[in-house]
Amino acid sequence: MTITSSPIKIGQLNKKNLLDLISGKILALRVYPFISIETCIEWQKQIAKSKLMGRYSNALDIPVNRIGMTLFETGNDHKKLKLYFKKAKETLPSMERIFGERNPIQVLLSGLDTAWASGVVISQLYGQAMNPGIIRSFESDKAGGLPAHVDSLSKDLPDSDEFIDIRGQLAANLYFSVSSKGGELELWDYAPDADELEYLFTGDYDFIDTNKLPVSSQKLGPKVGELILFRSNCVHSVAAGEGGMRSAASCFIGYYGAYQPLTVWA
Repeated sequence: MTITSSPIKIGQLNKKNLLDLISGKILALRVYPFISIETCIEWQKQIAKSKLMGRYSNALDIPVNRIGMTLFETGNDHKKLKLYFKKAKETLPSMERIFGERNPIQVLLSGLDTAWASGVVISQLYGQAMNPGIIRSFESDKAGGLPAHVDSLSKDLPDSDEFIDIRGQLAANLYFSVSSKGGELELWDYAPDADELEYLFTGDYDFIDTNKLPVSSQKLGPKVGELILFRSNCVHSVAAGEGGMRSAASCFIGYYGAYQPLTVWA
């Protein structure tokens, strides 16, 4: 049996559209243009000069680079969490050194803060500020892509009750460079629970066997200057791209209620 997927909406970044996304009325929200192409070109020039790009420390064989350490890389390990918190403090100053005051992370967080009346705050874990976002680039010369998976705090921190009140988790990607061919974001309107994930895992990292999913996917080809948001606990992947670098500013967004601030982290 195939379950009917929710629609993808093209619209503004505002509270109503965010609530529709969180509630599952829509599968994804596409905001275009979110930032000018001219700004994106300048950002990509700065990325090309940066020496801070590096592959995920726990997935060195995956051709994806990032600036900024992610919670995923800690593996819920105490020593790695200490390093994560240290690097989290360096994220925004690093972004300003690379891009200037108007940098991709700042623009993304400012847009969210404007759209949500209660504002946006950087998420806290064990009383310390988390990393507010990363810059991520896929290595097109090595057919860089990312197999199907889900992202959720419960998966990254299975033994923690720090986020027991969270009611929804979104992923946000602000694209400032895209591949000339491929590189699509593929979404499945399906959020597996912990038991289902065990059945769906391929055995390679935490990737998912999409042949076992009861829904069909929808593919989105990102545009330069576009912001795409979706529920990160739904299965998603990135197709391999060719020609040009696919780069984006990325973060997760936590929802605690319609009148509570949104939280952000990576």
